[in-house]
Amino acid sequence: MKDLNGIIVIEADGAELGTFVHRHAPALNEAVATAGAVLVTGAEAEGVGGFQGALDALGFRPLAYTERSTPRSEVGDGVFTSTEYPAREVIPQHCESSYAGAWPGRLAFYCATPARTGGATPITDVARVLQEIPAEVVDAVGTRGLRYVRNYGSGVGLDWREAFQTDSREEVEAFCVAGGLQWQWLDDDRLRTVRNAPATAVHPRTGRRIWFNHLVLFHQSSLPGTLRTDLVGLLGEDALPNDVLFGDGSPIPDDMVAAVRSAFERHAVRFDWRRHDLMVIDNMRWSHGREAFTGERRVLVSMSDLISRADLATAPAGRQSSYAPLTASGKTSQ
Repeated sequence: MKDLNGIIVIEADGAELGTFVHRHAPALNEAVATAGAVLVTGAEAEGVGGFQGALDALGFRPLAYTERSTPRSEVGDGVFTSTEYPAREVIPQHCESSYAGAWPGRLAFYCATPARTGGATPITDVARVLQEIPAEVVDAVGTRGLRYVRNYGSGVGLDWREAFQTDSREEVEAFCVAGGLQWQWLDDDRLRTVRNAPATAVHPRTGRRIWFNHLVLFHQSSLPGTLRTDLVGLLGEDALPNDVLFGDGSPIPDDMVAAVRSAFERHAVRFDWRRHDLMVIDNMRWSHGREAFTGERRVLVSMSDLISRADLATAPAGRQSSYAPLTASGKTSQ
């Protein structure tokens, strides 16, 4: 066992992944509780089945991927491909579903096929990021909050049926009511949703305040090259697939987002994936992203232990000795 800038790394020495994780599950879950991130490397596994065996051993009850923001394919029960963006694109740091009303407490990543070059999944300590962001930026978003505006069905980004995994408008509306989303049906079978949310949160186990939002990923300045101006010209300023504003609806200056992005970049921890590697992280302690890559990279992901904004309001803060879900295992919607 060794430490890689905060990630606990455990060598499996060629053991079958599911068997190894089953044998060491208490220690692995304790490592996630203590450090928030653990990497099991040097194992052997049989694809999705091997990954699912490891998930079972860790007590994962995989969640559905609802209120989606990126395209994924489900390849097993609660096992998804990682975001299916072109290999040339970098995915900025984010905590999974931090824009939503509920999100997974734990994420597990499994490397089925490493990239030829690049393709790492860097992770960043979001409590440390908060400490590194300029005070004026933290004060601005802390005082004014964030507003996530999402548009579905324009032919760019996700259609609402894919995002909410239903063909029923009534089911979408019920989801919005339950999850605190404002919604509006627009012409041409389009949907717009709006959610106001804070930029920070208090971790329910450690009691530490963390940077917990989708500012860097959803802000217009993260669109590569000329795509930003092209999309605004095509769709209009208020009709981008994803955008994030101050809570009052006014734009967040690019330089503020650049300062946040810089804090992430300074403290990101990366490693090169090896075939059959397993990484498990606490989604409220570590953000994650993706490097550009070449080759046939295939990294799978599963999510467990749903946490909602209501849970944060009622859960007592304080470190626990082991990882225990705050909500009923298997809950899959807001």
